[in-house]
Amino acid sequence: AGRRSLYTRIRRNFLPSFLLAFDLPVPFQAMGRRNVTNVPAQALTLMNDPFVREQATLWARKTLADTALSPEVRIGRMYREAFARGPDAAELAAAGEFLTRQAALHGVSLAADPRHEATWADFAQALFNAKEFIFVP
Repeated sequence: AGRRSLYTRIRRNFLPSFLLAFDLPVPFQAMGRRNVTNVPAQALTLMNDPFVREQATLWARKTLADTALSPEVRIGRMYREAFARGPDAAELAAAGEFLTRQAALHGVSLAADPRHEATWADFAQALFNAKEFIFVP
């Protein structure tokens, strides 16, 4: 439902693959301390899991809901939501270039269609995969 949760329903025979990649404790026994790992499967999950793509699409839709905003303002909003700070000039330029290239890959022009949902979902997913988003300093 687009919400974070401390408690989720777990079916013992159908453990969620997304959470397993991020060290979900086995629900059959008590865990005194959570395992801490950093494995390639976690990065691949953030890049390819349908749940992550769905969340990126929802974030893009939310960002695009206000039709009056420019792409630069949208980028700034997403940076503030993801990292609790605005983008610097280099990040803003890189984000604009990324959006332009992704729009072209989708067969549209960012200038002609600055609210192309799939393009912004790709940007949201890129922010999800940023080290600053994943790790707490």
